[in-house]
Amino acid sequence: MAEDNDARNAVRSLMERFDLVNSRCAALAYARATKDRNAYAKSLAEAERTEETVIRPRMEADAERQQVYAALSDPEANWPAAIMHMLKTTVRYELRGHWSQE
Repeated sequence: MAEDNDARNAVRSLMERFDLVNSRCAALAYARATKDRNAYAKSLAEAERTEETVIRPRMEADAERQQVYAALSDPEANWPAAIMHMLKTTVRYELRGHWSQE
């Protein structure tokens, strides 16, 4: 069972991560759209195809991600610890622009 403080810290860390990802996506979209709307539309369509064919399959195959979902489904699991572990082990690669762990 998760402690309230641990749960709040895990959710806060998730929110911070979501804010970072959302601000980067918005900044990229804004920069691309203001430069060339047609190129932006083409890039958006390509990104949607890539999400379906590359990104989602990789996410579904990620064992660590599956462990987090398993912890969230188990009422006795320490789900905040699972989330914090995931955030601590993946953020350093994503922030440097790497798609796979070194």
